Formats: sequence, C-alpha cells, structure tokens
Amino acid sequence: MWNSLINLEHDIFGLKTMMHCVIGIVLFIIANITAAIVSKSLSNIITVNSIIIILNCCFNIIFFFLLISLYVRKGLKKSLSFFRINNTKPLKLFIFISIILPCCVIGFYYYFIDGTWSVNNAKIYEKIFFALSIGLSAGVCEEILFRGYIMKLVEIRWNKKIAVCVPSVLFALLHISGSMNILDILQLLLAGIAVGIMFSSVTYANDTVNNSMVVHGVWNFFILGIVGISGKENHAVLISYVIRSDSIWITGGTFGVESGLPAVIGYALVALLAIRLYRRRMPPVQFHY
Repeated sequence: MWNSLINLEHDIFGLKTMMHCVIGIVLFIIANITAAIVSKSLSNIITVNSIIIILNCCFNIIFFFLLISLYVRKGLKKSLSFFRINNTKPLKLFIFISIILPCCVIGFYYYFIDGTWSVNNAKIYEKIFFALSIGLSAGVCEEILFRGYIMKLVEIRWNKKIAVCVPSVLFALLHISGSMNILDILQLLLAGIAVGIMFSSVTYANDTVNNSMVVHGVWNFFILGIVGISGKENHAVLISYVIRSDSIWITGGTFGVESGLPAVIGYALVALLAIRLYRRRMPPVQFHY
C-alpha cells in the first residue's frame, strides 16, 4: 500500500504528490512550533534575549532538517541529494548576487525615493542576532521545503516548468496575512511568485538548494533585519528608512518593499540570469537522421 503511495511517476491526478507536499508543510510547521516551545522554556533559564533568538533559529533548523530527513529516507525511501539537498558548493556568482541584490534595492530607495533615515541604537546586538536568525532560519528551512522537497516532488510527477511554478505559488500563498486587502494580496502573489521563480531558477543553475539558501538568507538578513524600508519607522531593525510615497508599487503595500516594483525587477533579472546559466549547463540536443 505505502509503496504505491510513494510511486509518483504513476500519480494520475497528482493526489499522491499533493499529499506528500502537504506532509512536508506540516513537518515545517511542527518544527517551528517545537522550536518556539523549547526556546520559550529556556527563556526562564537564559535571560539574554539575543541568545534565545539564536537558539530558536538553531532549533528550528535542526528540528526541520531531522524531520524532513527522516521522512525522505524512511517514508519516501530517497536520499536527500535526490531533492538537491546536497554538499554542492553554491556558485560564487550567486554569493555575489546575494549581496548585490539587496544593496541595489536599498540604493534605489536611497537615491530616488525621498525619505528619512534613522539608526536604532537600542539593543544593537539583539537586532543583529535577529537579522542573522531571520536570514538563517528562512534561508535554510524554506529553501529545503520549497526548492528542495516540494519542487522535486512536482518535477517527478509533471515537469520542471510546473515544478518551478507550484512551489513559487505556495511560497506566495503562505506569506498572506489577515490584515491584507485584495490589492495587497494580488501584489504579494505577483512578488511572491516572482521571488519564488528566482529561488527555483538559482537552484536549478547547478542542482543545489545551497544557491537559493544563500540568496534567500542574505536577502532576509539585509532587507528584514538590518535595513527596514517602509512608510513608518521600524524599531525592530538596525537602520530604518521611512519613505514618503503613496504609490503601492514603491512601498510594496502592506507586505513592504519586498513586494515593491524595484524588488520584483531585481527578482526577474536574477531569474533570467540563472535560467541562462542552466541552459548553458545542459548538454545540446542530439538529432539523429
């Protein structure tokens, strides 16, 4: 019975594929909740909040990696490398891009959008640890789930084009919050799908999620942890830039500049570059007459 459930090549309606995708998402949620509970319990012993932030990040990564590894090996009877979760080094190009992309977006707002800068001096170490944790946790766990696990499952059942699109849409949907209106949701879906395609493309570039981990992690570190760009001051980040603009294409709406047009253009350019690298890596088609 179970062997038939893990045979995705003959999954006619895609139900088995969807089931395994849902299981992966459930394991992701379980790891997050467990990490939060363990970290909360340790906060009664460890009073330094910076340490708790880092511990929560580490627990989250460890718990999810153990859960997904166990399910992949024992449940699906596959290796982690089958899902592009491997030891392949990320390409130097993407390490460079991971730094350039957020810097270009920040630079755009600095030079072209009027606003006010402020440095939040309070609890500097805590803010830096928060930036590191949000970069590492999302960069590692979300990429293992979406660009490693789910993308490969969809690829087995359908093809690589659909495998790029499905986790990208799921990635966007999971970032929707109850405070968003219809326009915010549509803008988030557009940006979320665009960034998802970018992460998928850099993964395919040399068949490793390590590329997308680096790009995703460094992006979160800078944009969500170090420099906060929005219509109001953000005290959770180290540097806050309050922009004066009413355009949702600039502000990104409720979700923030990550769904703004400058960021979306950046996602598209990186995705196109990664797709070009992937096509150059593929062997030429041989025609036989």
